[in-house]
Amino acid sequence: MAGDVNKHLDRAKRFLEKNRVEDAIQAYLAVLEEAPQHQEATQALGDLYARIDQADRAAVYYGMLFDLLIDPKEESKALAIYNRFLRSIPAQQAPERVARYAFLLQRQNRADEAIEQYNKAGELFVAASRDEDALFCCERIAQLEPDNLARQIKLAEGAERLGKNALAARAFLRAGQLATTKGSSSDAANLLGRAQKLAPQERSVALLYAQAILQSGNAVRAVSILEPFAATENDAPFLMTYSEALMGAGQLERASEMLQKLLREKNEGLTQLFDLAERHAAAGQDQRAIGILEMLKRRMFSDKRQNDFATMMDGLGAKFPHSQGILEFWANIHNELNRESQYFEVMIKLFDVYLTSGNVKKAAESLERLVDIDPYDFRNQERLEMLRGRVEDSYVNRLSSRMMKAGQATGGHAPRSGTLPGASGPLANPEGGRQMQALEDLIVQTEIFLQYSLQSKALERLQKIASMFPGEEARNARLSSLYQTANWWPPGAQKPKDETAAKSGPAAATPPAGEPQTGAIRPLENFGDQSENFPAADAAGDAQHCGERSGNISARNANAGGGRRSGKAAGNGRGVLWDWCEGSARCASGAAAGADGESQAG
Repeated sequence: MAGDVNKHLDRAKRFLEKNRVEDAIQAYLAVLEEAPQHQEATQALGDLYARIDQADRAAVYYGMLFDLLIDPKEESKALAIYNRFLRSIPAQQAPERVARYAFLLQRQNRADEAIEQYNKAGELFVAASRDEDALFCCERIAQLEPDNLARQIKLAEGAERLGKNALAARAFLRAGQLATTKGSSSDAANLLGRAQKLAPQERSVALLYAQAILQSGNAVRAVSILEPFAATENDAPFLMTYSEALMGAGQLERASEMLQKLLREKNEGLTQLFDLAERHAAAGQDQRAIGILEMLKRRMFSDKRQNDFATMMDGLGAKFPHSQGILEFWANIHNELNRESQYFEVMIKLFDVYLTSGNVKKAAESLERLVDIDPYDFRNQERLEMLRGRVEDSYVNRLSSRMMKAGQATGGHAPRSGTLPGASGPLANPEGGRQMQALEDLIVQTEIFLQYSLQSKALERLQKIASMFPGEEARNARLSSLYQTANWWPPGAQKPKDETAAKSGPAAATPPAGEPQTGAIRPLENFGDQSENFPAADAAGDAQHCGERSGNISARNANAGGGRRSGKAAGNGRGVLWDWCEGSARCASGAAAGADGESQAG
């Protein structure tokens, strides 16, 4: 046979040398009769028919040649032949050939052209009732366009019709993910549900379906879907989804078990545990909520994440302003972290809760702690009036005396009644006397803190002024100057155009003799004539009250505010400098000595 093939090839070459094309064609045809897959003869026949303008006959043999070029090394040649001779007449090509051409284009990363040819091949397969081959083309197109939702649905439905459940489930799963990305939660749940129905044992399908219906609010259904996999699962996303479904279904104890396992084994789930604590608190189960929060506190504090815990606790505590247990836990956190401002605000809420519930003793203890922290807050007097007649007169008198001394400690800087210099508006009327005095007290405190370079304390007082008296700097020149000196302005406040001049002007100005300086912080030596009122001057009085104050604070801290520093704020009005002096009468005396220009031991 091989000899006959060679003989016919030799004959064909001799005919071509003599330009006898028809005879050469017959010789090559004879070769194909002996060897139907002979590439040289097949290509020669295509070339010769094209030479004599018989394009249809040429296409037949070029198509046969394309089919023979199956070796990967011949891909470029196969593509060239198809592009030159066959692409313009796809209807005359076998669908397998068109599909193979599309595959070669896909291999060349020519996705758009490959999709076009797969579509043509699919149509030819459908016309020939070859549905599985058409499905193959549809699958290839879906691979080339993985983000096309319509393609994925078409593939899934076609595979489902043919009983290709695994392929259909994958396609429905992908379609569901795309619908979720597009924000169509109902479509996503429907598509993922079809995937889960086709592949109920697929854990990934069940997880995504449960997440979808959980978003739609059907937590009970989500639990039933994930339940078969829960016993053996240790994957963090699965456990978080399952615990969220359990919480939504009201199964808080089981959710707690899952989340504690997640925290123990994966060190994850902190946010979900806070959510669980919130759900317990919302259900009136404060003790269970606090138990979870205690566990989280130990874990996060050991990880040096106190700030993160405090921030998350702020979010939780703000949602339950009437829960005594939550508020007490919240207050203790800020107390332990020495966050005085936050502790003060929570204690205000606790005072109201205690008083509303009839727990007058706890309310009184809360008010004492509020006075310890900030005896200058004018609202303390209002709270004391709420307790009058419900507590012993000795308590009212003692606390009233402490607040009165705190007010006297700022004497000499402004009138005790009437209007502030430069004040107008709401603070100018007689009814605003207490608010006016509170503003004056806060300004004096801030000036003293700045005098001793206690920048953080000064900033804390300025923020309090801005929250209690918004916009007051526009009416009060002294407050405006104080903002400039501290280089801090309330959010939204308009700074002076010439800020540099504003900062240096008041400090450099010298007031007339005999007049108090109100536009800027007074130098330390200017306090020398006010030793009776200046908070740090009376060292002997400070020492006298220090023991009583320390004992009172320690006793009160043992109940709900334990751990506070004994020198936070003096009941005799010396709390202005007490933070800096750390409860030392010696330090207070030293400050006074510095004010007088003398060096005295406390």
